[in-house]
Amino acid sequence: MSLATEAETALVHRVRAGDARAFEPLLDEHLPHIRAFIALKLPVSHLVDELAHEAFIFAFRKIADFQPGTSLRAWLRAIAWNLVRSELQRYAREQANLSKYELARLAETERHNRESDGEEIEALQDCLDRVPDGTRRLLTMKYTEQRSTEEMAGVLGRSLEWIRITLFRVRSELRRCIEGKTHAAR
Repeated sequence: MSLATEAETALVHRVRAGDARAFEPLLDEHLPHIRAFIALKLPVSHLVDELAHEAFIFAFRKIADFQPGTSLRAWLRAIAWNLVRSELQRYAREQANLSKYELARLAETERHNRESDGEEIEALQDCLDRVPDGTRRLLTMKYTEQRSTEEMAGVLGRSLEWIRITLFRVRSELRRCIEGKTHAAR
């Protein structure tokens, strides 16, 4: 069902003479092949349609550059290949830029985290210095000696409930103290 070379050449001459409708049979004949060619090189469905469309627009505008008697399909395929190559290059540049951006953001986040960690550690130390000795003993047993709440209750002669509630209150108070100091520093 392909157009004979003479018929194709006649259609090209009509398009060059200003008959835009003469391009339709050329489009109908070659579009499936060009779409398949693009899909093999760049299997992204929306890009296949977009690049095929761009290839035929370019071919229509540059039909004067086509050499009648040569393969129109090969000429269209060359146009499509240039568009595919440009898209791949654009994508590679975009990915490289995204990678650079991600690395820069990661470095910035790490720097910020180091700065805020230092602020929080200083604030924690300052807040811990203000904790009464009895409460500090609870914190030492829990976080330095890593004792269970059951063990702590036995050693201190307190109920398990009292240990848990007191630790909760102390941690809440420390959190408020730290947040107050770090927000005030900003």
